[in-house]
Amino acid sequence: MKTKEKILETARILFNTHGISAISSKSIAEEMGISYGNLCYHFPKKDDIILQLYLNMQQNVEQQFKNIKEEVINLEFMLSRLKILFEEIYEYKFIYLGITKVVRHFDHIKKHAQDQFDQRWNILDTISGFLIANGYMKAFKDDRQKDMLIHALLMVSNSWISDAEVFYKGKDDEKIDYYMQVFFNLVRPALTEKGLEGFKKVYELE
Repeated sequence: MKTKEKILETARILFNTHGISAISSKSIAEEMGISYGNLCYHFPKKDDIILQLYLNMQQNVEQQFKNIKEEVINLEFMLSRLKILFEEIYEYKFIYLGITKVVRHFDHIKKHAQDQFDQRWNILDTISGFLIANGYMKAFKDDRQKDMLIHALLMVSNSWISDAEVFYKGKDDEKIDYYMQVFFNLVRPALTEKGLEGFKKVYELE
């Protein structure tokens, strides 16, 4: 791993553990055992590190959304594939915990985040069409009903980490699975019998 990559990985871990505000560029350099000047050669400001980590995260998450869209075979497969997406988000939990501050601080990140939101909306729209066409989901009464469900799903995917940090009371190694179930329980009322069976197979629910 090159120095630049090591800086990003060290910063990601420190930000996740202590939060953005508590960590400085100097503390990242100290954790790595390199000089502050060496770190600044690669990232002159802490903001530069945050920005690059944000872009890395968005690229990874976007790829997982595309994979879900392109590889969807049936409901069970899609439910299982989603876990990779949730794990990717959790790897960068500091961003989601401080997303409002990050977005307000970087105008271009705000625009990028809005664009990503629109793209993910379109992907979920496509996936819902697949589920309806293949008998897993009931047809929506109208576009408003569909839009509200998609928005609710995106709200959960963007905010579950904040909820988990404060309100989750289960085992740590079951955290991601729990919030995946929360995510898909929003969809459950719209599922057909075929869809419910697929849901039960993955989560062993009654």
